[in-house]
Amino acid sequence: MVLLLHGTGASTHSLADLAVILSNNFTCLLIDLPGHAFTSPLDEREQLLSAMAVAVYKLCNRLDIAPSYIIGHSAGAAVAIRMCLDTELSPQALLSVNGALLPFGAFIEPVMLKTARLLSRSTSVTNFLARRGTGTADVRRALRDTGAEISEPMIERYSFLISHKTHIEGTLRMMGGWELGQLAKDLPRLATPIHLIGCDKDHIVPATRAHRVKRLIPGATAATLENAGHLVHEAAPERVFQVFMQLAAKYN
Repeated sequence: MVLLLHGTGASTHSLADLAVILSNNFTCLLIDLPGHAFTSPLDEREQLLSAMAVAVYKLCNRLDIAPSYIIGHSAGAAVAIRMCLDTELSPQALLSVNGALLPFGAFIEPVMLKTARLLSRSTSVTNFLARRGTGTADVRRALRDTGAEISEPMIERYSFLISHKTHIEGTLRMMGGWELGQLAKDLPRLATPIHLIGCDKDHIVPATRAHRVKRLIPGATAATLENAGHLVHEAAPERVFQVFMQLAAKYN
């Protein structure tokens, strides 16, 4: 069983193509993180990352599922690691795809978190963003800025998502509670084997961060994919599949 966790502002659609390839070898579980797509958000709190990790763990328990592997993209990788640190979940290995695992900076991060929290409470802001989401031009531009070429069906799915006010509120609330300082301090305690993918064209989470995290986690490995961006799992899911299969073969 492979649990696939999407990043901030996305949904299960982001990992669907990868799951299709994986399904030839594994059973896959894809879930929308709290507050995303059509799920209910968690209560606003400072340690939202830990709360979200526990919520996903409780869902797995409710489904009587214990994933053998977890693939997490961006913020989804942070949720996966927090699950292994804070719950009884013990997968054989984790794959972090452009994981957002380190703080943005001592000065800028508190400002970003506070701003996101304030925006999530503003009905006028979320309504405005939802109206902008009904067109694909802004979505196409934003996805292109991630450093990846995204297909038209994916662009349409993102446009559909961000035209819904509740999804925008959930995304902003998640961003407002995404304090990574404690996660960075706890990374050396991670006992689950992990491989970290970084991408040379990722403008959201630079590839150098995967290698920085590698040095913090005992036994971790990392690699940079060339000619790939932040959404490599959408643009070229077969490349992530190949890396994952090598990881699974190592820890099967």
